[in-house]
Amino acid sequence: MIPNLRNRISSALTFLFTLLILTGLVYSPVFSHSGDAGKKIPDMALVPAGDFYQGSSEEMVDWAISKFHAESREWYLDETPVTKVYLDDFFIDKNEVTVGQYKIYVRETGEPEPKYFDNPKFNKDNQPVVGISWQEAKDYCSWKGKRLPTESEWEKASRGPDAKIYPWGHQVDETKANVLGMNDKYRYPAPVGMFPQGQSLYGLMDMSGNVWEWTDSWYLPYPGNEQKNDLFGKKLKVTKGGSWAANMDLARSALRGKMLPDQRQNYLGFRCAK
Repeated sequence: MIPNLRNRISSALTFLFTLLILTGLVYSPVFSHSGDAGKKIPDMALVPAGDFYQGSSEEMVDWAISKFHAESREWYLDETPVTKVYLDDFFIDKNEVTVGQYKIYVRETGEPEPKYFDNPKFNKDNQPVVGISWQEAKDYCSWKGKRLPTESEWEKASRGPDAKIYPWGHQVDETKANVLGMNDKYRYPAPVGMFPQGQSLYGLMDMSGNVWEWTDSWYLPYPGNEQKNDLFGKKLKVTKGGSWAANMDLARSALRGKMLPDQRQNYLGFRCAK
């Protein structure tokens, strides 16, 4: 009698636990698609594993040239060709690293204050921190137990798997990002997260406009790109996203910015990945 009762209780508990897993109240790696699928990290978004399309076709380059009245087609060809890229799961900050967050880092590590920390246009606690070199951005991310995103990770986090032109879709809309001009109501970097209507598929804010963002990647040609470009090589780091000082063309997810690693600009910040 007692063994039968024990078996019934065990069966009931197994059924209840399975039901809780399926309803999402309990996480079990058995039901996840990957090692990270059930995890959550505060203030970071999980970008699931899978393919996405990086870069632009030549037809899209021609569209951008026509739309934004660009003078040089050659300048855009570093975005070509469209490349199918597989990435494992990764986490990425929902927002750009802020002045307030960087102040804590400076206070706890003794690292020097960055450029523009004393400039009231750029030093509000909820604004993205600017004036940071690539190494300084990398060091901050390491201090947080994170790292800089690669160019591919950043682009997938911005445009999703279906090659959106902007995080929100294919429409050019200056009210969904802090870019050059006053249509977005901000002349300088906006407080992070002020454009929820412009967020990406994964809930990331300010992936278009506000400040350019460092990536961990060197400025190299994509596979299959035969363009002659003297800037390709391990001299410049790729930056992404455009800024408050650039137009909507440069805020496209596929656009490849590039900076010397030691540059510190008032339109250049970063976010971390993990």
